[in-house]
Amino acid sequence: MIRHTEEDADEILLRLLRDPEGTEPVAFRDDLHARLAHAITSDGVSDLDLGVLVRHLLRRWSLRDRRDVRVTTAAVISTRLRCVRDAVLLREDTPDRWSADPWEPGWLGPGTPDAAAAAGIEAGRRFRSSELIADPFFERCTGYAYYRTPGQRAACRAVVSAPAGSTIIAMLPTGSGKTEVALCLADQRKNSLTLVVVPTVALAYDFERRFREHYARRNPAVDKSAFKFAWTGDTPAETREVFKSRVREGRQPLLVTSPESMTRSLRELLLDAAKTGRLGGLVIDEAHLVTQWGRDFRPEFRTLADLRRDLLRRAAEREHPEPTTLLLSATLGSYELEDLHFLFSEPGPCTLIAANALRAEPELWISAADDEQVRQDRVLEALARLPRPAVLYLTSPEIAEQWAARLREHGYRRLATVTGQTSAEDRMLVLEGLRNTEHSPASIDLVVATSAFGLGIDYPHIRTVVHACLPETVDRWYQELGRGGRDGHVSAGLLITAPKDEAEAGNLTTKVLSPPTAQDRWNDLWGHRRTHSGKTFVDLEGSRGVARGSYNRRWNAQVVQALVELDACTRVQSDFEERAELAASVDEPSDWVAVELRRGDLRAATFWTETWQKWQATEMMRSRQSLDAAKAVASLSIRACEGIARYYKASDRVFGLFGRAAEGTAPTAPCGRCPGCRRDGTAPSEDSSPGLPQSWPLARDATADLARLAAASGAHDGLILLTTDDHERVASTLALALIRRGVRHIAGSLDVDLPADRWVFRDAEPVGPSELTPCSSFVIHPAGYRVPGTWLVPSARAAQRQQIEQMYDVLLVEHGTSINGRQVGRELAALDAWTALEVIRS
Repeated sequence: MIRHTEEDADEILLRLLRDPEGTEPVAFRDDLHARLAHAITSDGVSDLDLGVLVRHLLRRWSLRDRRDVRVTTAAVISTRLRCVRDAVLLREDTPDRWSADPWEPGWLGPGTPDAAAAAGIEAGRRFRSSELIADPFFERCTGYAYYRTPGQRAACRAVVSAPAGSTIIAMLPTGSGKTEVALCLADQRKNSLTLVVVPTVALAYDFERRFREHYARRNPAVDKSAFKFAWTGDTPAETREVFKSRVREGRQPLLVTSPESMTRSLRELLLDAAKTGRLGGLVIDEAHLVTQWGRDFRPEFRTLADLRRDLLRRAAEREHPEPTTLLLSATLGSYELEDLHFLFSEPGPCTLIAANALRAEPELWISAADDEQVRQDRVLEALARLPRPAVLYLTSPEIAEQWAARLREHGYRRLATVTGQTSAEDRMLVLEGLRNTEHSPASIDLVVATSAFGLGIDYPHIRTVVHACLPETVDRWYQELGRGGRDGHVSAGLLITAPKDEAEAGNLTTKVLSPPTAQDRWNDLWGHRRTHSGKTFVDLEGSRGVARGSYNRRWNAQVVQALVELDACTRVQSDFEERAELAASVDEPSDWVAVELRRGDLRAATFWTETWQKWQATEMMRSRQSLDAAKAVASLSIRACEGIARYYKASDRVFGLFGRAAEGTAPTAPCGRCPGCRRDGTAPSEDSSPGLPQSWPLARDATADLARLAAASGAHDGLILLTTDDHERVASTLALALIRRGVRHIAGSLDVDLPADRWVFRDAEPVGPSELTPCSSFVIHPAGYRVPGTWLVPSARAAQRQQIEQMYDVLLVEHGTSINGRQVGRELAALDAWTALEVIRS
């Protein structure tokens, strides 16, 4: 198989279309080129599969060249295209010469939804990295010379400089580079383990792949396969023993696992690691699931907080640095933020880094069909004319299977189905078929799915996401839209509803047991409790009088979780061996959890009719409000972008918990890319990723020893002014000397590399007070630079700092510079830079 350059890829593909038999196989880099080439040369590809891909290519080239592009195909290909040309909107202008018309359906309003075909060319590029110069520690750790976004930079800076034992909640949009934040945390805590908790096996292996590639780049002499990072239910016993040894020896920097494994099979290992100083960090990816899943069918997400407290306590008892906790998510509403703060803020501090932004990649299109048949027709029309790969989202596994059968009847072959009933092995096969690699071309272009196809689906080139349903929350819809366009290029997002959708969505909203039913379940759980090692256990799989299964367990988990939230009981940490012994004592599947009662009136009906009923009403109201918000977006009652922004806007309580940082939770609307914006003539925003205040508590040792310099320069409120006419010679020397004295933020032009063996923040240009970080700074202002007057306002310089003592800002300015009309050295006390250097060194 030959390789090619990007310049000749188009010509090779044209040759393949004209002469598929006589063209040598090629390893295309471009996703569309590779898909089409594979479809042309492979068996089992339908005419419709081929036609959709040819249309995609023609539309991309037409959008690139701003004219109708035509291609000539071999007679055998033309014969196949003629069978589907009406369905895929192809036109044969002359024999074997094809073009593709824009798709402009009246039922979607003005515009061309298939403009997402421009992905892969410059016209389709939407995400533009901020290209903020990397701090030395970040470049050394990741190999990247730039941060992708201000949010990524702030999160990385926070995890390396925050106090041990602190919690950082990072709410960063998809594509911001959350993986690198976790890598920086692991790199900061040498010879210790950073545990990464993920919700799915697919995501565990995806993280392992990314970490393996990262460490292989850093250690090219080591066999790539030697790097292992995922602990799952399928991990062999011998591999687990290797992991355990490496953790104990401080040679396992990262380990990816599930909440269940962390709180069960890994619990004792982690407690020992904390006790010996071998546990450096805890990362919870997709942290919104601590609330959304943990309060429902996976309570282990909640018990992570209990185990974390034990781990911190074990480390503190032996006077080791407590592990830092990092909670990562792209989507956190106020309820989730309040919940995470409640669970993980102690002993503190707890910091929010929020840089939410409406994703620029998806073009949103919304239509309400009058009946189910009209919806079916519209979905089929859209799938035949929108770019690939595509995902069709449905509400339930049964509906997904019906749609998959319907699509196969229409002629699609390169498709697969993923629902909650799909096995982990089959799900991995679908991901492999969707993914195009050099050695394995993609064989799947269309996935029919439920919301189970979401987390861990990190293929960057998905171009189309269609919802033929009403998602029960704006959050679910926005997350699933996020499957598309992860390569930073345009994608299409369609929401097509029908009258029956509201009832189906209602079935997916939170259901809460009635007081009598909840009381009966609790009485059954408590009545069949077991004691072991002085602890009381109840069985979440317990089913005396009711059917066993996932829903039974879900209801039992809801009862226990609600009682915890109502302070009627608490969960107690238990050993894996204790639960295993209890499981061995019964003949049926079981799931034992240790609890301790905090109230003695759980057998009284009044607890359930009063306390429980109030909780039930609150939960049901929250669920109804979420569905109402989704309905408002689907009915075009509000702009889609406004609906998204409202969902993530921080509540007053969140502002009370996190202060100004909460401003970054709500993305800015309007977007210019949804039906409401197109209707109102709002142009797409070209704003880059949002900036945010860089404010968090610092580690105790992050102070600067500059008292003598401050005194010598006549500094006021920690502002030290130094003057020079020789920036080029003195600036770099001063920077290195100040770093040795504890200054950690350097801004301005330098011709020297800063040390990468410790955390130092670096900005290429001079910063103002609003761009400061919590630590002391050295800002180099070149000759002729206008120095902002806000430097003279102590409150402006203190805005990012939660501790003021021993914090200094050192400004290097040209002799004769004025700040806010006051001359430095005459009206503002200052010191010559070379003299300052002598003071620092003395």
